[in-house]
Amino acid sequence: MNKITLVLILFFSQIFISFGQSPQKFNYQGVARDNSGNVLPNQNIGLRLSIRQGTPTGTIVYRETHSTSTNPFGLFDIEAGGGIVLSGTFSAINWGAGPYFLQTELDASGGINYLNMGTTQLLSVPYALYAETSGSGGSTGATGPSGSVGETGAAGVTGPTGVGTTGPTGATGVGSTGPTGPTGPAGSGSSDLYNNTYVVYGSATLSLGPPQSSTYTQIPGLTQSVTLTGAAKVLISVNGNAQTTGTGTTYSAFSVGILSNGTLVPSGGTAYQVITTNTSVAQTFDDFSTQSLLTLGAGTYTFSAGARYEAAGGATVNISGGSGSALQGSLIVQVIYQ
Repeated sequence: MNKITLVLILFFSQIFISFGQSPQKFNYQGVARDNSGNVLPNQNIGLRLSIRQGTPTGTIVYRETHSTSTNPFGLFDIEAGGGIVLSGTFSAINWGAGPYFLQTELDASGGINYLNMGTTQLLSVPYALYAETSGSGGSTGATGPSGSVGETGAAGVTGPTGVGTTGPTGATGVGSTGPTGPTGPAGSGSSDLYNNTYVVYGSATLSLGPPQSSTYTQIPGLTQSVTLTGAAKVLISVNGNAQTTGTGTTYSAFSVGILSNGTLVPSGGTAYQVITTNTSVAQTFDDFSTQSLLTLGAGTYTFSAGARYEAAGGATVNISGGSGSALQGSLIVQVIYQ
């Protein structure tokens, strides 16, 4: 069985309903890949989530399972706290008694033979859940002493009951509506991580080589500009397909790289590929996948995918970018603020 890896994105969603009550769950998103870095599209998977207290190997205060499936890009979404409960009570977790750690286990075949994928500290407490257990006000102060009772006054003489006719109804008043009051200040809070995920798709096919090239050419459509409001981790993932145009016994060698503001990222983010043919199979296809995790400060960045021909000979290669069934590609940018 191939080793399965996960690219996990953890985020919380706050929805306030009547009487200030918050939902007992939070959203959890990930990307599943095999040991070659390829995504697992349209595949049923099984997940087991465990929340541990104190340390990554601490006491399990809650455990549940999920059965879900990935989309065409290996992405999946579930709600932690909304699965099949194995132990513990999600609503009883005291989020103020952390730290807490989330352990993820996966069965890529959709069963219950789980493989441990690692444990991650929950650095951001789900605020709406935390407020239910630790956001109460101070205690009620002591009751002050009662004042003395005053003297009872003498009873007055009861007057005769008056009888009179009902007066006419007065005229309706006339006046203009007052001006609208000023808008109150904007509330504060962290943004939902789902709003910080950007996906773009290829718009055309890029043909390369021969000859060999020393520069990367932009893959059409695979570019995304993002403005960061503060320090953040940025995960850039590129996926796609390629086709050699050679026939007989030939090959096409190329590489795909991730660029930030037009410059190849300093580490990771480059995939090298060779597509070969033989006398019985010509114009074969191959897929590619690469990613890079960057630590960046506030500012505007343009992330893109480029390709270049790596061999002096061989045949022309068509790099994905178009939306056809044979050749297609995508670029995903995920921002996690510090």
